[in-house]
Amino acid sequence: MKAIGIVGFKKSGKTTLALKIARALTNKNYRVAVIKHSSQSVCKEESDTNRFLKEVEKVALMTPNSAEILFNSKQGLKKIISLLSADFLVIEGFKSLKHFPKIICLREESEKELLSDGLELFSAGMDVSLKEKKVIDFLITDENVLKTMIEEIEQKSFLLPDENCGKCGYGDCYGLARAIVKGQETKESCSYLHDFFSLKVNGKEVSLNQFMSKLYQSLIYGMLAPLKDIDPLEESEIEIKVNLSGYNKK
Repeated sequence: MKAIGIVGFKKSGKTTLALKIARALTNKNYRVAVIKHSSQSVCKEESDTNRFLKEVEKVALMTPNSAEILFNSKQGLKKIISLLSADFLVIEGFKSLKHFPKIICLREESEKELLSDGLELFSAGMDVSLKEKKVIDFLITDENVLKTMIEEIEQKSFLLPDENCGKCGYGDCYGLARAIVKGQETKESCSYLHDFFSLKVNGKEVSLNQFMSKLYQSLIYGMLAPLKDIDPLEESEIEIKVNLSGYNKK
């Protein structure tokens, strides 16, 4: 899964830009998920859903057209991401997190220094004068630059695990993320990701959430562990080739 963060202060155009990016990626046949930070409650105080949340840890709400799961306690971004499966994740808000690249949305020039942390791919804004003064790279309302923004997101977005294991040699995910944004490293430098589980079909990497990765890892270990005359599995790189032609034929 790749991720792009969109950060900025209130009324800076974050949501407008996030919607445009999500729509454009979806139109290119990518699976897209969005996480938005909000200071407001997700359900009204007098709603039935909120009444249930006061009694239990989780509540699932299902309608004919959609479904949602609500928690009655604070959840970390890493936990929520583990529940999602997508090609691209658009994250609006969460300025303090530092394990994925970002677009900074500016209302005025003085905000650039406050929001810059070495992870920004480019800047954008709603104020034409900021573009004229070259304070921002792109004007959010300019439809002609959306293609350029999407191409950069496709090429340069990534998501590190936020485990800060230090195996990459940078001490934490923030250090590696800055090096990736600068073009000095790639996501492949993250040992934690490779130590976990990866899946490719016909050479194309398949995006899996953390739950599915753990599930496949457990299944493969369970199948191979009883076998004799094989090397220890803990440090092994396993290649499995399967011919599924005719598998669904009756």
